[in-house]
Amino acid sequence: MVNPMVWPLLAFLVLSLAVGIYTARFVHKSGERFLVCGKSMPFIVIGTTLVAQALDGNATLGNSGLTYANGFWSGMALSLGLGFSLFFVGRFLAGPLNQMDLITLPEYFYVRYGKITELVTSLVTFVSFSILLAGNLAALGWIMAVASGWSYTQALILGAAIVFTYTVAGGLYAAIWTDFVQIYVAIGGFLALAIWLYMTQDVSAAFAAIPPAHLNFDGLTSLASGGLVNWSVILSLTFGNAMALDFMERVFTAKSPAVAKRACYYAGTLTIITGLAAAFAGLMAHSLVGDVPDARMVLPTLASTKVPFWIGALTMIGVVGASMSTCCGVIIATSAVISRNIIQRWSNRIMDDEQLLRLTRIAALPMTAGGALFAWIRPEPGILLALAFDIVFAGCVLPLVAGLYWKKANATGAMASILVGTGSRVACYYLVPEALAGLDTLLPPVIGTIAFLVGCNLATSGAPVMVEGGVQQQPVA
Repeated sequence: MVNPMVWPLLAFLVLSLAVGIYTARFVHKSGERFLVCGKSMPFIVIGTTLVAQALDGNATLGNSGLTYANGFWSGMALSLGLGFSLFFVGRFLAGPLNQMDLITLPEYFYVRYGKITELVTSLVTFVSFSILLAGNLAALGWIMAVASGWSYTQALILGAAIVFTYTVAGGLYAAIWTDFVQIYVAIGGFLALAIWLYMTQDVSAAFAAIPPAHLNFDGLTSLASGGLVNWSVILSLTFGNAMALDFMERVFTAKSPAVAKRACYYAGTLTIITGLAAAFAGLMAHSLVGDVPDARMVLPTLASTKVPFWIGALTMIGVVGASMSTCCGVIIATSAVISRNIIQRWSNRIMDDEQLLRLTRIAALPMTAGGALFAWIRPEPGILLALAFDIVFAGCVLPLVAGLYWKKANATGAMASILVGTGSRVACYYLVPEALAGLDTLLPPVIGTIAFLVGCNLATSGAPVMVEGGVQQQPVA
């Protein structure tokens, strides 16, 4: 029997597809318009698109499932890390990067550290965001499968196809327009769910039935209760998300540095508030749905069987909308990196704006297909989010920040940080025992920092000179 929630869900998918395809009219055969919309977007547009990128399937479906299984801090670590990241970007990065007339984040590494560093950064961020795309496609496919009765594979293919179609049609215009359709539905759905649970259920009795370690600070202070893992997730997302291609694409699109900053604070606040609602639902599920063997089914079960139909539908649509918005942004950003920072930069062929647009659209196809394949192999939304940002946290964040605020930062240090930090993250994956899980996230950035400082101090030439309003490139040794 088909779940009746499939009908509003399908209507939402059709609406998103129609809106996204409509936005193709604004691209005007321009790669730059496709990627950054002319760099003139106001506060509410940038704020909405930033929260749409932060509030994804990992921070909603993954949050509720992890909260149910491991406690409040396990699930809420995702939303806190994402929200704190937006505050960090707003305070330290949004203003100066918005002034630099960039289209993609790896271009900053080209301007600041040179062509080779840009290439390595592009490859590392491509891997990272392929994982992020997979996590959101997994959440999208999972919810659609639960609502429709289709297999996970069928739902995953359909969801990926819809997102791909409207993304290649309108680019960032499609992301912006569909974000307004999708993300406020998501926020409203989770807030409505949390308010209904609070107003209609015996919260005190429900919380009394939850294991104490799920509610107290053991999740931050006790190794046995996952404290090290939770701190690693918070820190990885807070700082690793500073390398988020989709975040920075929105920062570059803002019409002024002040707009970019305020939009980050707005989005960070909404991300944390919505995350609290998702975590609360995960806690209340203990008394409402009982024992659920698969934590990914906690939110779908709660939404489809324990709350009024309209709240459940909004919640399910919210997860789908949040996942779709992030998938769209990630596909655009990573395809731009492939076309602009790898193929165009290293090709002897000079491409005009229309050719760049065509190449970016072509690159979106293998990017989407690869993300869908990864989501099919490992459909674990919450875990994939943290893993995606572990990679860039380990080696890329320090060169990004230091390049803006430390004159001695240079290409040698940046390359050392990226290669050693990322390499140590791979090594820690195999070497750190499960009992010390979390250390594999926290140790590599320390190793990368040491490599960065050593590299910067060993280099005797090639350090770019800081200039007012941006960075001036000098030859790299």
